[in-house]
Amino acid sequence: MTKAPLVFVIVCNFNGMDYLGSCLASLENQTYSNYEIVVFDNASSDNSVQFIQHKFPKVFLIESQVNLGFAEGNNLAIEFALNKKADYVFLVNNDTESEKDLIEKLVSTAEIDSSIGVIAPSIYDLQNRSNLQELGMAIDKFGFPLAIKMPSLRKRVFFVSGCAMLIKSSVLEVIGSFDKEYFMFAEDLDFCWRTQLAGYTIFVNENAKIFHASGGSLTGGVAKSSSYKTSSKRIFMREKNTIRTLIKDYGTFRMMVRVPFYVLLLLLEAFLWFSVFRPNTARKILQAIIWNVLVLPSTMRERAYVQMTRKVSDSEVANKMLSGYTKVCIFKLVGLPSFVS
Repeated sequence: MTKAPLVFVIVCNFNGMDYLGSCLASLENQTYSNYEIVVFDNASSDNSVQFIQHKFPKVFLIESQVNLGFAEGNNLAIEFALNKKADYVFLVNNDTESEKDLIEKLVSTAEIDSSIGVIAPSIYDLQNRSNLQELGMAIDKFGFPLAIKMPSLRKRVFFVSGCAMLIKSSVLEVIGSFDKEYFMFAEDLDFCWRTQLAGYTIFVNENAKIFHASGGSLTGGVAKSSSYKTSSKRIFMREKNTIRTLIKDYGTFRMMVRVPFYVLLLLLEAFLWFSVFRPNTARKILQAIIWNVLVLPSTMRERAYVQMTRKVSDSEVANKMLSGYTKVCIFKLVGLPSFVS
């Protein structure tokens, strides 16, 4: 009998004590037969490390002395997994609970279709388990994300959240891991974009489920009912990473057209935030633009590698993108976001 592919489940943790127990317990209770669990701890100060050592001694624990963020923390854990000959790595947020057959369903689907590079489950709310959060994510041509909640829109899935994503090792060998400059936010978009450019597909198995608290590491960014919460820190990180993604992943023509236009839109947005007495938010947007100017040589080096691994045309990838400017549509629908600390 053929041995099941080896899966390394990776949980990147930062002060996640409120969720770690249930998260790791649900992962240790999986029906899948061949997997290991790794926790990468980003210098937590809430006794997460001691808790894991005491309650989950079978878990591989990697400790960082400084907070490296979601991107680089996962990168180091992925490197560890690949050195252990993992066939798949499964990234899971620390504020989640997994159904017991989650890994089994994801791997079974991925093994059937060799074109699948990244596969994710449907994500439901941890507190209200009948509330669907997403069936993958769509984006507009400027990289603004929109959660998909209708199966009929599955062809619009452009990327899946780093909350729960199973990645084939062969993909990592071709395109590399996350961009460490991102720290957190949009690293999953960039990774899935690069995956598609390399000729792989992104897939969501709607029958596999995970439950997500959302906002466990950084408050805000959760759209519920008719309200939207965010923070200035979140805006800075998302916008700086989005600009870098557009520069790296678009072909030359679209990059030359869309990046300057997006920067102009951001400058207009900064002016609007300033006019409604949110100078700090305006300042964060300007800082995101300036950051990209300063690291442009690094971004262009990364871009060169992305374009070298490209097997798919811009047109094919862009066909999945939503038309219009989604951020404006959301502001019209729910109004300006409220800000949290």
